[in-house]
Amino acid sequence: MSFNVSALSAYVAENTDLLSEAVLNTKELANVAIRTGVPNGTTSINVFSGTITEQDRDCQMTDSGELAFDQIAVSVDDKAIAQTLCPTTLRDYWMSERMKPGAAGGEEIPFAEVVVDYVSQSIQKNISDFIGATISSSVTVANGANDSGQTVASTLATILDDLNDLYDALDERVKMMDDVVIFCSPANQRLAVRAAVAANQFHYSFGEGQEDFVLPGTNAKLVASSGLVGNAGLFAMPSKYAIFATGLMSDEENIRLPYDPISDSVKLRAYYRRGLGFYSVDQMAKNGTL
Repeated sequence: MSFNVSALSAYVAENTDLLSEAVLNTKELANVAIRTGVPNGTTSINVFSGTITEQDRDCQMTDSGELAFDQIAVSVDDKAIAQTLCPTTLRDYWMSERMKPGAAGGEEIPFAEVVVDYVSQSIQKNISDFIGATISSSVTVANGANDSGQTVASTLATILDDLNDLYDALDERVKMMDDVVIFCSPANQRLAVRAAVAANQFHYSFGEGQEDFVLPGTNAKLVASSGLVGNAGLFAMPSKYAIFATGLMSDEENIRLPYDPISDSVKLRAYYRRGLGFYSVDQMAKNGTL
């Protein structure tokens, strides 16, 4: 519970789910499909694409449609983070966390938990940046996404129209699904919230726990990604069509925080795996070539 750098290694060894929680608790991953146990390299992932059609009743067993799978190729890479941490810096960081509003007493926030939370936030930021950047480079008009016709960046006056045009550009089959999401920058999400509130279209309050913003009149939820900061793009799709692939099924992906008394330092090493692929980009939509 107290300041003890030597105990960090034992803490991460005892809490075996720390890496999984760090990778999978990223907000964007709540809005995509996830596959675990995927190896490093390019992997073909099966996606269900079966159909069941009706036919006139007869006394024969005639198949109507079939259970089938498509495959999408996902490039999965091994990634790492590494830092050499000074014990005095870690102590100061721990002390600063204890000074946060609501923290009472030195034993309220265990030292090891504070350090591991710092590592987890770093991994989550990396995953969020990766997801946003991959969406931006993959879901494009050139790659087959439907063009909403927008040619200039959204403003407070235009954001709701821009989002509705994006939604209208979606494939009709997608609009019938219950998991439509629109990925955008935090700035564009904020613009949409302000515009909707100003137009009395939506009562929005983080204080009441309403952290999801659904575009009024649609079933599309806006999802802000740090990987889209500074990006004017709006990207609409069914969440199940974006597939995040990772490992998390073996000991080679882990977090390590050993203390070296000779150099008086803590060595941070974390290994994890991530990749993102898309099914049927032609059923998605993008706001022009922005």
